[in-house]
Amino acid sequence: MLTAYIYSKDPLDSANGKWDYGLLKQTFERNKISEVVVDTLPKTDRAFVVIPGQGNASKEDEINEELKNIGRVVLFITGDEENLFDVDKITHKNISIWVQYPTRKHQKYNKLPIGAPQHIKDNLPEYAEKTHTVCFAGQVTHRRRQQLADVMPSIKDSVYKPTDGFAKGDNPSEYYKNLFSAKIAPSPAGVVSIDSFRLFEAIEMLCMPIADLRNSKGHKDNFYHYIFDQTLPFPSTSNWVELPDIIKSILKEYPNNMHRVVAWWIKYKRDFAIKLMKEIYA
Repeated sequence: MLTAYIYSKDPLDSANGKWDYGLLKQTFERNKISEVVVDTLPKTDRAFVVIPGQGNASKEDEINEELKNIGRVVLFITGDEENLFDVDKITHKNISIWVQYPTRKHQKYNKLPIGAPQHIKDNLPEYAEKTHTVCFAGQVTHRRRQQLADVMPSIKDSVYKPTDGFAKGDNPSEYYKNLFSAKIAPSPAGVVSIDSFRLFEAIEMLCMPIADLRNSKGHKDNFYHYIFDQTLPFPSTSNWVELPDIIKSILKEYPNNMHRVVAWWIKYKRDFAIKLMKEIYA
């Protein structure tokens, strides 16, 4: 049986306890891959290895020695939004590497979106009619989110719940209920990376996301084009002042455009799971 080793030099810093492990968790379960938390890697022919990058930065040389125990490795560096882990130091001779929160310096590696948090499956709302046009519930802590905050109060039939910090708002059950009630979800940039749980949560809640084309400092960044390497099925903006016009455009085709986005995400997750199985036997 194939195994995914959830590996860290720090036993208190395990990737599988973090929000951004959701996509990998779902993929491993889909492929019936067992998940084992370890602080040393056993000798084996082939295995998946998941390492939280931030907590293991500066430990790359030790990790290289551990990886030698595995003949074929598919490695995931997760939870490292500030890119502290130096993936270029990984020197295994038979390895495929996936990087979460990738930047331009990770061009030669596979790029891993954060996807929806793993707790989403335990907080799914009952199916209901869409009663709101727009939902944004989240932290307003940098200029991109402030620009959105300046516009949101003018949007009719909206759910708007700003907070001053990460996860300080509604509990997950209430949050997903509100998101599911809306047709559209603006998804402004995260604090460091543009990648945002909200974009993928929206799709899972049958809601059309709007992606950001600027990072938290206001600099242009085509992150989602970079990570998916294709034309995107959801709208995006570099100016949240345009939100009312974007909403009008989305509603003209809704719900068909939302269905296309949901189908795209389902296909991406399926293809991702298939690709990993091909890579482990490459």
